[in-house]
Amino acid sequence: MPKIEHEFLTELFQNDPGLAVEFAAPWLADDLPRYTRVTLQSNRVNKVDPPEMTADSVVLLRDPQRKRTVHGRPTDAVAGIITEVQRCKDDDKRLTWPCYVTNLRYRIDAPVALLVLCPNRGMADWSRHTIATGHPGFDLAPIVLGPDEVPVVDDPAAFAESPELGVLSTLVHAEEDEALVDVMMEGLDKIARHKAATYTGFAMVLLAEAPRHRLEEIMESALYGFTSPFTERYVEQGRTEGRAEAAEAAAKVIMKALTSRGIAVTSDARDRIMNCTDPETLERWGDRAFTVSSVDELFD
Repeated sequence: MPKIEHEFLTELFQNDPGLAVEFAAPWLADDLPRYTRVTLQSNRVNKVDPPEMTADSVVLLRDPQRKRTVHGRPTDAVAGIITEVQRCKDDDKRLTWPCYVTNLRYRIDAPVALLVLCPNRGMADWSRHTIATGHPGFDLAPIVLGPDEVPVVDDPAAFAESPELGVLSTLVHAEEDEALVDVMMEGLDKIARHKAATYTGFAMVLLAEAPRHRLEEIMESALYGFTSPFTERYVEQGRTEGRAEAAEAAAKVIMKALTSRGIAVTSDARDRIMNCTDPETLERWGDRAFTVSSVDELFD
């Protein structure tokens, strides 16, 4: 489950690159350059191997009128924003964040900001600590987006205008206000059916218990026409089926992590991962998938 949460929150920022800019803008203020569009960039931010450093999401702010050549390549990037999802304390991760910023800064020769999304307040407080590099005046203070910084989206029309922000708001705040689940469903009813079904399925897994029960009630009422095989089975067969879907989703996350890092996965290894239904084993493999150098190490 934890890896699913990380993957989905990352996906929200990848589906809407402008979301990172919207959240970072208040901190950047006068430092935010003029730009005409925002694009999702490769999330590999290292300059050389090893080691490979992969951020959760990287977006570039672009202005074609400021096109220039950087390291022999043309670019119109005027700034970059790196978004990281942080759910638990990880001192090693804090060591990588300055590397992310400086390496992307080298690649685009433009300002770079680091935005850290933390689903709970404790992690938000931990992530706000300034990272000292040891060089005078060269410290990194991440821009942290915790529950207090995520706005409450309580209007279906506003939700439909920015469904990624709306889903994030629901996941963060619905435990305190279950009515946001109704807002989410009304908002999702206004967007593309395939995206609405995907976001409903993830919400069914990631919401806290009370708002998840409210979502189940709404799905049982059949008010909306964007149910997916996932949500239909979840409601019909209960939490047992939901846990099976969660296991399948976790296995897919593990596979995605391995393949995106260039780790070769044999057919036998793939079958072992995809057929596993034990939550503890999947969580252990999920943690390892981002650090192992071979698929054999995943199973050790």
